[in-house]
Amino acid sequence: MIENTVWMTYSEYLPIELRQSAEEGKEVEKYRARVEQITGMTDDRETFAIREKLAWNLLEEIEGEPVKAEYPYKEPDKLDEIRQLLTGDSDKRYPVGRERIKDKVLGAWTGRCIGCLLGQPIEGWKRERIVGFLKDTDNYPVNRFLSSAVDQKIRERYQVSDNGENAFCDTVTHWINNITDLPEDDDTNYTVIGLKVLENHGRAFDSEQMAQMWITSLPMGHVSTSERVAYRNIGNLIDAPKCGWWKNPYREWIGAQIRADIFGYVCPGNPKEAAGMAWRDGRISHVKNGIYGEMYIAAMLAAAYEEHDLVRLVETALGQIPYTSRLYEEIKRVLADYQAGVDCERAIEMLHEKFKEEDSHDWCHTITNAAAVTIAVLYGEGDFTKALGIAIECGYDTDCNGATVGSVMGLLSGAQGIPRNWKRGLTGMLRTGVSGFHQVSIDELTERTCRLIEQE
Repeated sequence: MIENTVWMTYSEYLPIELRQSAEEGKEVEKYRARVEQITGMTDDRETFAIREKLAWNLLEEIEGEPVKAEYPYKEPDKLDEIRQLLTGDSDKRYPVGRERIKDKVLGAWTGRCIGCLLGQPIEGWKRERIVGFLKDTDNYPVNRFLSSAVDQKIRERYQVSDNGENAFCDTVTHWINNITDLPEDDDTNYTVIGLKVLENHGRAFDSEQMAQMWITSLPMGHVSTSERVAYRNIGNLIDAPKCGWWKNPYREWIGAQIRADIFGYVCPGNPKEAAGMAWRDGRISHVKNGIYGEMYIAAMLAAAYEEHDLVRLVETALGQIPYTSRLYEEIKRVLADYQAGVDCERAIEMLHEKFKEEDSHDWCHTITNAAAVTIAVLYGEGDFTKALGIAIECGYDTDCNGATVGSVMGLLSGAQGIPRNWKRGLTGMLRTGVSGFHQVSIDELTERTCRLIEQE
């Protein structure tokens, strides 16, 4: 039996499925005792098959539970139903000067890679540990990449390790002192594979074409949580949208949101089209707010080509997701607090009061991290460095949020507006797990993205 079964066993899904189903408005408390009984079974070879069969059957029962009549949210998955629940001018388009597009695209790719690298070494750290380390290394507020070349007492205090600690760190953790090229990460893998789909199938690609690209161009071990479940479902010939929700307790986690960026890049000034592309991608592995998170970020990036008023930027992105959803409600709360004068530190504290970083579901959920991204964009006040710092100081999924905020801020400012210290010492080469793109320059990715825009 394969030893590393993380995100692959039905029994491990059960506690998260209870939480996820409850948040979707189902009455599931009656299943808790059975969940605890199954997850408490021993993990030996003889018991494994029995435990997994019991877990499979219980997941089927929970999936069949109806949403309570009094549930206050309306969260459809179908695009036409989503678009019936939009507010404002969801068809709004911005005229974009073609002469600025290349610099904007280069800024977006560069910012995404910078933000991802900034957050990688501390992915999984809690906020107190992050802020303490930043302060003790004289990097608070953040103004440079994180290094493990620090005083031994600091290394011991914060348990700083140079050994690989996640799926994309082969032998070393990606501190700035340990790398040459920009290292592989799922946050950049998905941006690249989206580019590959657009090159191969055009702007009208469908969900099945995207799913096929996954299983032919990106090994299963390079994807996580919801995408790993969907990958298995796709391999079992389950089509979208069922492959996104079937036996998938991670269906509203952050995975789709981090796949949004390329769709914003190739739709300059057209948030609606970007959100539509994001929907076709998101439904492969996610439902409801998981899909909305990808639509929200794609729309924000498309608008960022021309919209520099940060409040209007957030409002424009919100205009592509249902006003009846939990994600919309949370982002509106963040926006209202910002407009009411709540300071950044208190905004972060309020997020942590609501979403507990000790809980993996909260830590990795779309709503949590979309709110963190929104806080960073708003309180960053147009400053690339300040926004990136806030993104990782928020905690939660630091490399994902760093990448998304870096992408937005890089597109807003253009490559010329990114401070030189963030680009100094980097080769400009990105490593990925995507077939045909194992080592590729940011300049080449920019050129290929611009060609797609020209074909619009």
